[in-house]
Amino acid sequence: MSIMNTEKPKLSEVEIIKEKSNYLRGTLKESIVEDTTGALLGDDTTLIKFHGTYQQTDRDLDAERKKQKLEPLYSFMIRVRVPGGVVTPAQWLALDRIATDYANGTLRLTTRQAFQFHGVIKSNLKRSMQAIEASLLDTIAACGDVNRNVMCNPNPYQSRAHAAALDLARHISDHLSPRTPAYHEIWLDGEKVVDTAEGLDVEPIYGRHYLPRKFKTVVAVPPSNDVDVFAQDLGFIAVLDDEGEVVGWNVTVGGGMGMTHGEPDTFPRTARSVKNASTVVGETDRRPVFGGAIGLPCLP
Repeated sequence: MSIMNTEKPKLSEVEIIKEKSNYLRGTLKESIVEDTTGALLGDDTTLIKFHGTYQQTDRDLDAERKKQKLEPLYSFMIRVRVPGGVVTPAQWLALDRIATDYANGTLRLTTRQAFQFHGVIKSNLKRSMQAIEASLLDTIAACGDVNRNVMCNPNPYQSRAHAAALDLARHISDHLSPRTPAYHEIWLDGEKVVDTAEGLDVEPIYGRHYLPRKFKTVVAVPPSNDVDVFAQDLGFIAVLDDEGEVVGWNVTVGGGMGMTHGEPDTFPRTARSVKNASTVVGETDRRPVFGGAIGLPCLP
């Protein structure tokens, strides 16, 4: 007779922070208005990553400021979630204005088709977030232990297949975004509608701990592999008929270039194909295509 081990695994420091955060709230609302420091308070430096932001310092000035008994020169990087990297001309101009008004004047394009602002001081964090929201964009899940920006070919006008790829990328991005209302409460002055501390299931996909690490998803249209589909956690490869129309998607899982130093059980590997979804992908029937694969981010 075997005895099941009912002991819960020991949580890491980061997992404990996530568990106690009340679904990514922490004390961020108070932290961003605390004017005695340019930094966030305590665990909020970890939680703010899920809101698309990293706290940084100017390392070139750290030593000199320490000599002067000053705290480091803190600023923030803000990453905008943009599935497929596609924005409208109006959104591009809005992002350019945000970079000028609230950041250090630069607007960076990332290797995952997102946009980044640098040099945002704490007093401009909320203004920046609200300006991004006003342009009909957001930063939720652009960083942190969640599904990151979903990539695909950035030219949806190349063919109907490429338009379908962008449509699927946007659908996956929205479906795998955190459901917690914390983002709207903190940055957009939304009202708190439920007390998530009571344990309500506000994150049906992620749960209290979200993911152990970041998760990367892409959509590819053959013959191009511009998104490097086999280096991603989850990939969708379009299956095309003789007319170039999408008739299904091959699904790949398990790719990634990450590893942990000193732990031989972690290593880079290419993804493997696990499923072919042979239904036609359209506005009303795309759910069967990725419905079976969408639970993969939450597998143990």
